[in-house]
Amino acid sequence: MTGFQIFLCVFFGIIAFFVLLLSIPVHVSFTYSDKIYLTVRYLFIKLDLLPVGEKKPKKEKKEKPKKEEKPKAEEKQPKPKKNSIMDMVKANGYDGMMGLLSELKRILSGWGGKVFRSVVFDELEIYVTVGTGDSAATAIEYGKACQKVYPLVAFLCSNNVVKRYDCSVDPDFLANHSESEANVEFHMCVRKVINATIAMAVRLVFKVLLKFLKGAKAKPASGNKNAQQTEQQSVK
Repeated sequence: MTGFQIFLCVFFGIIAFFVLLLSIPVHVSFTYSDKIYLTVRYLFIKLDLLPVGEKKPKKEKKEKPKKEEKPKAEEKQPKPKKNSIMDMVKANGYDGMMGLLSELKRILSGWGGKVFRSVVFDELEIYVTVGTGDSAATAIEYGKACQKVYPLVAFLCSNNVVKRYDCSVDPDFLANHSESEANVEFHMCVRKVINATIAMAVRLVFKVLLKFLKGAKAKPASGNKNAQQTEQQSVK
């Protein structure tokens, strides 16, 4: 074999190796209850991303009394940033669950939904109990919870492969607080996600080009009409 043939064999072998790695599915397990548990597994590698280990409190050292300092001028406090998905995930409880479902619904209704179709759900369980201590407020909050939970589950079941699912939203007119629990296990092929993302990017580029070309064609046409109108006015 010549050097060029050896180079081609090595090159295509490396490509085949990476394609094989990207074809192996990544398994994700997410549990939302009193604590947030998030585990990612790929081949023999298992990572527990949440909950994050809490640091032990350090022993307080005795400090000498300091001299009184003059109060400094009030500094401008930075504006609070908008809640991201991870902020909503870390916010335990019913409010955190509702915020997370709203954010997922917004993402799936856009371009993210088409990329997300390659995800296969092995298990999808969502249980919500609504209670506020007031019957009228509980009924209103129950309707809002149904509006967020059931359409999202219906969208996932109609656009993705869902092997097992269970979902319920129940009102509790005697409880003073709401409770929520979710257990989601899914796997996805990284190669399919990358392919879907590239396809979406190409479509967006073509849409932008078509709009640009249509706008470029419309400008000369409008210019010709204006010129004809000015000529007719000058003849009159």
